[in-house]
Amino acid sequence: MTLISPLAGERASQEILAEAEQHYRRTIRALNQIIEEVAAGRTDRVKELKGALADLGRATQTAFDERARVEKRIRTETGIIHDYALDLAEARSEIGRRLDRLRAAGGSGGVPERVE
Repeated sequence: MTLISPLAGERASQEILAEAEQHYRRTIRALNQIIEEVAAGRTDRVKELKGALADLGRATQTAFDERARVEKRIRTETGIIHDYALDLAEARSEIGRRLDRLRAAGGSGGVPERVE
């Protein structure tokens, strides 16, 4: 029997992560620009800096929530429970092989009595 682990990742969650990383890079560039302007004496941008930091915090939480939601959906769709899924096709094959062995052994004189 084979256990299937989701650690390889799924395309959907990777795409979401790539988009989030791109958004963070843009946001960080914008924040760095505002910080430089504030450091240069443009104190009128302080309010923008506070707002941008708050927006970044909300965006970060949203990205984490969305990633968790996508991963949960993928796990549900693939039958993964507690980080692993059973390969049911392989389990069926193994059961079939064992039943074949039992059938073959059935003609060999019977099954020994149970010892108590």
